[in-house]
Amino acid sequence: TTLLYTIKFEQEVMKITLLLVSFLGLTSTVIAGNHNGNHCGSMMRRKGLSKEFAKHVSHAIHSLTVEDLQMYFNRNAGEDNGIPVVNPKLREQPRILDNAPLMGYDKEFQTDGMKHFDVIMKGVNMDGWRLSSFGLLERLSHVFHMSEIWVAAGKMYKKVAKRINRDSALCDCVRDIDSNGLSKYLQLTAFQIRYPGITSGNTTVTDTYLGGFLDYHISYGLEERPDNIVDALMDFDFNDSDEQLISDVVKDLVDHAGFEMEEEHDEAHEMEHSKEHWEWCVGRLKSLLTKELIYDTAVYVHCQLNVDQEQ
Repeated sequence: TTLLYTIKFEQEVMKITLLLVSFLGLTSTVIAGNHNGNHCGSMMRRKGLSKEFAKHVSHAIHSLTVEDLQMYFNRNAGEDNGIPVVNPKLREQPRILDNAPLMGYDKEFQTDGMKHFDVIMKGVNMDGWRLSSFGLLERLSHVFHMSEIWVAAGKMYKKVAKRINRDSALCDCVRDIDSNGLSKYLQLTAFQIRYPGITSGNTTVTDTYLGGFLDYHISYGLEERPDNIVDALMDFDFNDSDEQLISDVVKDLVDHAGFEMEEEHDEAHEMEHSKEHWEWCVGRLKSLLTKELIYDTAVYVHCQLNVDQEQ
């Protein structure tokens, strides 16, 4: 039993690592602010924000809740927080919520990990709830990975709050998510979560989505997306329902990301090399926690988190 559990654990850890990398894997040549004029672009770069600002921030904030904002960034955050996130109810509209939602964590639990675990377990059998296409271990790994980002970004947030005026021109540019690309990346993230593999270009997967919502369990590979779809993404109009947009997403936002379907595993090999596989996974997860991602996220949350929530 222990050996079988070890094998299953190894398989699931590999899948979640691929999943997490896929959300950050879109090759980006968008210079922060390019799409809201040279003034914002040059200012954001001059002030230390990275050229991948929109991609970084969309990954870091996509699953935040009110409780997470209070826990990691500002204890005075409330439901009117102004932080846009992917709707955790994956079969409902809108795809992107204007405010991180109140999740209702059990306050009797003392640790962040147990609060997150409790919410995941309560929704584990709910159709269309959060990462509904992925296994339990993958969902747990995702929230633990995101917590790592939030802890680091929260520490930087406190430093940024002392240096950057929320009424500054920089914050105006940061908050202009329709122009700096962040809103587009959030929409893309929502589609990739709702329909795993929708941008892969693999018709075995994408054809199944042309009929509507379907839980399809796949994992992306680690290959960097070879095609630059950033221009197509910035020009894409997401102002319609999933059903009306799916065919256009499949056709216009193809990144040819590597991915793998459920497949047979060499259990003996995985068991023998479990430690090596885990070290590889840890390396990939740590590689996502870049200084640029942390700083971009901290500045965005500082600028965007509603003033009304601060005391």
